[in-house]
Parts: sequence; structure tokens; C-alpha cells
Amino acid sequence: MFVILFIGFSFPQSTSLSLYGVGDKNIDSDVSTIALGNSTFSSGNKYNISTNSPSSLWRSVLTRFTIHSGMNYLSNSHIPQQYEHELTFFSLMFPVGNKKVVGLGMQPAFRTNKIKIEEMIQYNNNGSESFAYYHKYFVDGGISKAFIQYSWKAANNLSFGFQYSSLFGNQFTDDELFIYEVASDTIESNGIVITEMIDNGTTYYLHPVNVEKINVTKSHQFSGSEIMIEGRYSTSKQEWVVRTGFYGKTKVQTKMEQISQDYLRSDFKNSSEGKLSEIAFGYHYKTSDYFGMVFECQSNYPFNIPEAIALFNTMPPKEKSIHFGTYYLYENPKIGFWNNINLRGGGYLKKLDFILEKYLDYGITLGFGLEYLANTQSLDIAFRVGNKESFIIEGEKENYISFHIGITTGEKWFMKRRRK
Repeated sequence: MFVILFIGFSFPQSTSLSLYGVGDKNIDSDVSTIALGNSTFSSGNKYNISTNSPSSLWRSVLTRFTIHSGMNYLSNSHIPQQYEHELTFFSLMFPVGNKKVVGLGMQPAFRTNKIKIEEMIQYNNNGSESFAYYHKYFVDGGISKAFIQYSWKAANNLSFGFQYSSLFGNQFTDDELFIYEVASDTIESNGIVITEMIDNGTTYYLHPVNVEKINVTKSHQFSGSEIMIEGRYSTSKQEWVVRTGFYGKTKVQTKMEQISQDYLRSDFKNSSEGKLSEIAFGYHYKTSDYFGMVFECQSNYPFNIPEAIALFNTMPPKEKSIHFGTYYLYENPKIGFWNNINLRGGGYLKKLDFILEKYLDYGITLGFGLEYLANTQSLDIAFRVGNKESFIIEGEKENYISFHIGITTGEKWFMKRRRK
């Protein structure tokens, strides 16, 4: 299983054409919570531990190694079908005291699709000159984060979690502009035809006379930070979780090269001040030891980058979402290899607010979990199917399917033992 998970060792693409800001924000990575309607705080397993939620990590006294992998499939009638299988998360957590745990790990923070975009040919006729032009774009890269977590139980019903993340990464854009001097003719066979026009019932074919290519490449190197604070209040039947996060100052080093008749190169730096990153609330109700429901509301604020750095000069949106999930835990009545089977399902609705325009993203999720060897090991699987109103292709929807698999293994490496 570990060999399968390590097949792809780079971080994944986003589930949509997120060609704005620095790409799609990757919020949820725990496979068990993805199955619960793309939620964050509750997992529906034996101890209700979510790697996304630092306030829950103290519940295990074991040293836990977790790794998750995901496969994304994206389709739209105007773009080639896209598929990616990559690593999405790994972490190591270990106890440092009574009901106290520290975790270290890495996961993607923002990602775009590695995609080539070719615009339609545009024609310009100002009377004295006629020319046509079009762009080809290539986008790749994103931002990852390495994090440290601290989780502790402060009182009988109260626990807290803290996470500090170092944000880093590179993003690349390649813009090729083709400019043609053109001549129009009513005869198609007179050389290469780049496009055609119809005027008063007559078809005119545009033939290139001269062509100029301007190639502009940009690379952005990001460095920043994020702090997240979380509190959890638990009773035998209910749990409430509140989280807030803040971005630190973000620095961006940009290198730009323009290759045309003249060669130009420039290096410059940008920075932006810290700001609020998220506010989230979660509620977990347990009708019994085996069945429960979760409900969450999340507000994620745009990443603090200068507008000049944003992809296609479009700042990222504010995201608001609601999540609902339910689970059933079947416990093995006999002593054996496996202990619990966890069945999960849910749905979510997200709104992306670009100030002037708003877009919806919604979907359903299903999942399966297996806990074994005295609940020290677990295997989780999740499916997500969704539709997103496309920001890039007006009036269209982006359809996506993702499959996720995660493994957690626990060992008694750091537990104190009495000497006989």
C-alpha cells in the first residue's frame, strides 16, 4: 500500500480550472473528513481524530505516521480531460506529555492545473493596417506548506490546537503572443489561412504575410507563513469546534524574461502585509457510540498577494461553504485482526465571491474506513463528485471526480514504561 501511495511524490493539481490568484486553496486533506462532506473537524473513526484538526490530535498516545494520496479527474467540453495522481499529505505525530501531542508534516497549500490554453484568433482592422493575433499560455506550480502542530487537553471537556505553517513554492507562467500581418482574399487556396470572416454574405480568408512572436516567461518564488488556532468543547454526545487563522507577511521574488526582437530581463520583489485567513465552526452530534452527524461552516479569505502577481491579474475570491456529513461505525463483536468498519457520506456547497461575480461549487462524498490491530492502524478511502461553475469558461460547468486513499500507522515509540 505504501508503494502505491508513493508512486506520485509531487503535490496534486486542483480539482478545477483555478486560474486566478495563486490557484485553488487546498483546505481538506484528511481522507476520512473528505468523505464527510469535505468537512474538517470530525472523522467518524474510533477516537474521532482528524489530521486537519489540531485540537483532536491529543486523543492518541501513539506515535502516528499518516500519508494520503489522491487522484483527480476533471472534464469540460472546451478543454482536454485532465487526470492526476499525486501525494496530498504526510505527517508524523508523537506524544510529548500527558494529553499533549506534537505533529510535523507537509501538504499543498495552493495549486493550479498544469494546463496549456490557446485563445481564439483576434482580428484587428484599423483602416491603414490589418493584423491578427492570439495567445498561448502555460501555467504550472503552486505553494506548499510545511507545518508544526501542538495539541493538548486543557480541561475535562476542553482542548486546544495550534498550527504554524511555513509557506513556500514556485509558480510559472509562459505567455506566447503571435502577431500576424494579414491580407484578405476571397479565394481559400491562396496560401495558409489563419482564420476567415463573413461580411455581407461574402467569405474572406485571412492569409499571414509576416509573423512576430513575443514570448514572456514569469516565475514567482513565494515565502510566507500562516498561524491557526483552534478550540474544542466536548461532551459525551456533542462537540463544538471553533477555528481562526492568520496569514503572515508574504514575500514574492519575480523573474521575467521577454524574448522578441529585443531581449528583456527583469527581477523585482513584492510583499504584502498579514491578514485574516479563515474563520470556521464545526458541530458534531453523536446519537450513539456508532452513529453521528457533523455540520460545519467555513469562511476562507483571499491569500494576501500583490495584485501584480495574481494569475491573469485576477485576485483570489473569498470562499464561504457549508458541509454536512454522517457516519456509521460497525464494531467487530469478536476479538480479531480488524476492530471497526466506518461508513461515511455527505455533501457540501461552496460560494466563490470575486466581488463583482459569484460562482457555486457543490458535490457529494462517500467513504469507507477500516481500523485494525487494536485500533492502532487504519485505512481510509473517499470518493468526491462535484460540479463547479466555471470562472474561466463563461456559462459552463467544470465536472470533477476525485478518489482518495490514506493510511495511518501507530506505534508505542515514545510511551513511558516503568522499570520492573
